[in-house]
Amino acid sequence: MAFMITICYYISDYGYGHAARSIAVIRRLAKQSQTRLRLIVCSSRSLGFIKESLKDCREAEIEYRSAASDLGYCLKAGSIEPDLELLKLQYTKYIAAFPEEVDRECMFLRQNKVSLVISDISPIPLLAANLVNVRSVGLSNFTWFTAYKQMLNEPLLEPLYEAYSQMDYFIALPGSGNEPPWGRHGGIRTDFFCRRSDDKELDRLRKEIQPDRSGMIVFFALGMSITVDDLSQLSLWEDESCRFIVSSNMAVDRANVIRIPEGYTESQHYVAMSDIVITKPGWGTVSEAVMLNKPLILLDRSLFAEDRNTIEALNGRHPYRLMGWGQLKHADIKEPVPAYIGQQGESQASSEFPQDAVQDISNFIGGLVM
Repeated sequence: MAFMITICYYISDYGYGHAARSIAVIRRLAKQSQTRLRLIVCSSRSLGFIKESLKDCREAEIEYRSAASDLGYCLKAGSIEPDLELLKLQYTKYIAAFPEEVDRECMFLRQNKVSLVISDISPIPLLAANLVNVRSVGLSNFTWFTAYKQMLNEPLLEPLYEAYSQMDYFIALPGSGNEPPWGRHGGIRTDFFCRRSDDKELDRLRKEIQPDRSGMIVFFALGMSITVDDLSQLSLWEDESCRFIVSSNMAVDRANVIRIPEGYTESQHYVAMSDIVITKPGWGTVSEAVMLNKPLILLDRSLFAEDRNTIEALNGRHPYRLMGWGQLKHADIKEPVPAYIGQQGESQASSEFPQDAVQDISNFIGGLVM
C-alpha cells in the first residue's frame, strides 16, 4: 500500500472568500498529488459550502471537521462598518480561550499523524503545529494581527503576533505587502487566482438571465457575513436597463434583481457573465474580477487595512472606482466604465484564463510533503 500523506487545511470562518480560494487550491493539490493524499478540511460556518464544492474531487481522501478558529470582524448592525466596542469584547474572550484551543489542535494533529498544516489564516493551528513539530504554511493576503491594528490597541495583539511568528512558510497573496516577514523558513509570493469557470454552465446561466444579450449585467456582492439595512434605498435598482445579480443573503426584491440560489457554490460563473462588479474590497470577489477582466466599483471602508492593501494591489493593473456607501446609494452605475466595457467584448467571460498562481501554490506545498 502506498504511503499516505495527511494535510490539515484550516479555513477562516469569516465569510466565504477564504473558502472559495481554498477550494481552488485543494482541487489542484488533489489533482496533481503523486502519492496518496488525505486532506482534513477544518472550518465551521463555511464547511457545508466547502463540502458541496469538493463532492466531485475524488483524487484525494477528503475529510471534514467542524472547528471554529477565527473571530473575524465585528460589524455594526445593518452596516458595513466595524463595531470596535463589540470587537474588543469578543477579542478578549477569544484570546482567553486561546490556550485551550491550541491544546485541542495539538491533540488532534498528534492523533491524526499530520504531516503538514495549512492555515488561511487562523493563528491557532500555526501555534499548535509548532508545539507538536509539524511543518506549517500560512496562506493569505493578510493576517488578523495586521487586520486588527487600526481597531485594537497593539499590545492586545501580542498573542496573535507570537502565533503567526511560528509559521514555517508564508504564501503571500496580492495585498500582503504590509505584512511582517512571516515564514521562519521562507515562502513565496503569488498573483491573484480564483476557481475556474465552466463554459457550459456559463452558457446555461446566460440563457436563463440574459437570453437576448441586451442591457448590462451588474454583479453586486457585499459578502455572506454582511447585512445592510438600507439596501432597498439604492437608486441603482431603478435602472431597468440593468440586471443585478446579488448574493442570496441580500434582501432586495425587484424584477431586475436575480439572487444567486442558496446552495449554489460556483458563484464565479455569475462574475464571468457580468459587465461590472460592485463589492467590498474582499480578496475573493476582487480576485475573480481581476482574473475574469471585470471592472470594479469598490466600497470604501476606511478602518479596514485589508481593504486598503487589496486596493493597492490593483493600482496600475486593473480598473476600479472607490465609492463610499453614501455615494453608492445615489450612483449611476453606467457612468464610470462604459468605454472600458465597450472595448472588452465577449472575451471577458472566457474560462481560459491562466491559473499560474494556483499551480505555483500547489507546487510549493507539494515540494514540502510529496
